[in-house]
Amino acid sequence: RHRQAGYRIVTVSLKPPGGIPGDISADQMDGIARLAERWSEGEIRATYQQNLVLPHVPAAALPAVWRSLKALGLDHANVGLGTDIIACPGMDYCVLANARSIPVAQRISERLAARGDEETIGRLAIRISGCINACAHHHVADIGILGVDRKGEERYQLLLGGRADDAAAIARITGPGFDEDGIVRAVETAIDTWLAERHADEEFSETFARIGLSPFKEALYAPA
Repeated sequence: RHRQAGYRIVTVSLKPPGGIPGDISADQMDGIARLAERWSEGEIRATYQQNLVLPHVPAAALPAVWRSLKALGLDHANVGLGTDIIACPGMDYCVLANARSIPVAQRISERLAARGDEETIGRLAIRISGCINACAHHHVADIGILGVDRKGEERYQLLLGGRADDAAAIARITGPGFDEDGIVRAVETAIDTWLAERHADEEFSETFARIGLSPFKEALYAPA
């Protein structure tokens, strides 16, 4: 909500399903700049969630802004949902990384989008860090992923139950790490376990705080 009556804050998602988190083309950025000049007092802000914000948009201009974003291919209404994944550059661009982050984020995003129930599921924070420096803050996500090196192989630890609000909590490691295929399946398993256990409209962190780690571990590491 905007403090000034008649204005709105518009968040522009840079997370198309299967896309690189936070990526934007030069043409799209030029288009956003034109939108900001016309509708947001010339101001654009980049967020740590790897999205953009137009902070001063007149409420009456929202339909026109949405049409312009759609024309730019930036009309993804997934801010705060499962496909709004925060991921560090990982091994593709960072010399400190133990594992790749971007391809994992893309695969998880594609898988969650294909389910078709993202809006029904509601808010869900997924974050992926390629090393212990934790640039994506995976340890305070509902579902956090940490890339590790195990004898020269890329592996991924799964962490659950983190949050960075007034009830802050550090996510807990579920158990042994997964390979790339396994971590994609594990994220979906964690989501399905939450949906099976949640009460009404509980968010992930609320369900996790109530039932603990055990039901998730049982689902994740059950014998095939």
